[in-house]
Amino acid sequence: MEEHIEIVNGAKEQLPNSSAALVMGILSIVCICCGPMELVGIVLGILAIVFAKKAKMLYEENPEKFTETSAKNANAARICGIVGVCLAGFWMLCAISFWILMMLGIIASTGLNL
Repeated sequence: MEEHIEIVNGAKEQLPNSSAALVMGILSIVCICCGPMELVGIVLGILAIVFAKKAKMLYEENPEKFTETSAKNANAARICGIVGVCLAGFWMLCAISFWILMMLGIIASTGLNL
């Protein structure tokens, strides 16, 4: 599926989904601060990385058709997505480890032998 993009009166266009990718990348980082939403942060981060990669590939095919600002937005989206996935994954592992340790403590305190 190819997209045909024309330059109208010499004006350059924005890369498709570069702004959406940036918003998702930023939200993936914000979701870490909002309680138990690490999974949402991971999903948004992965989507941001995918959309940014598609935008970057489109820009590399025809750099004269798109603005440099939208290419920088796509790069920032990729970076935010990677940071969001890493941080959300870390916090998710911490939460899982906490619950496992808490359950082991409860089991140990009740005197059950496993």
